[in-house]
Amino acid sequence: MKLYDLAWGPWPRRVTIYIKEKGIGGIDIVPMSYGDQRDPAMLAKNPLSYIPVLELDDGTCLFDSLAIIEYLEERFPSPNFIGKTAIDRQRMRAFMHLCNEFFHRCMPYYANTLPQFARLLTQSAETAAFIKPFLDRSIASMEMLADDTGPFLMGAEISTADCALYPMVHHNAENYGDHFLTDAHPKLKRWAAMFAQRPSAACPLRDDGLREVDFTPEPGKRYWWMKDQDA
Repeated sequence: MKLYDLAWGPWPRRVTIYIKEKGIGGIDIVPMSYGDQRDPAMLAKNPLSYIPVLELDDGTCLFDSLAIIEYLEERFPSPNFIGKTAIDRQRMRAFMHLCNEFFHRCMPYYANTLPQFARLLTQSAETAAFIKPFLDRSIASMEMLADDTGPFLMGAEISTADCALYPMVHHNAENYGDHFLTDAHPKLKRWAAMFAQRPSAACPLRDDGLREVDFTPEPGKRYWWMKDQDA
């Protein structure tokens, strides 16, 4: 199998963290740069043009980070990362839903507040103010579902919840300086500090120019976030 990966991307990092923590061997990690997903060869593998993509031995290509993790969990059920009882698995799925909901709400909020995104669109303070309460609710809901004693999100053992949320926490904090876990989220803060020390958590910073406020693109190179003007 091959996993087409973007080293700093929070979505593909979910899968690489899972593979490392699970101890799954035999998967070749193919490094990609942002934009490679729109090359014809990659569009043939995933016409939706995003990463990660897991290519199976027979050429079948799977996409969507959580769907890939669920596929691998079925292929490699031990050790169990999804929950041993129906109640455990329900709690896990609820947390994963909230995790995705949180990050999808982060994107329009950041796009309308961070100066980096002003190069891409006309920002709206009203839109950001409208989104913020929903974003806060997603974090509060994850805090509620997190285990009271840990050390992992679902309890004493690592699970797919840890693999799914940590890349989002790291990406927001390290690339945008947004340490959104506050004293109102003691369980999540304790967990994030613990997980950051694990070998699987290491990650480079975003390198597509959107992290920096002042950024000079390479001559002749056009970045995805550029408005319709000369690079």
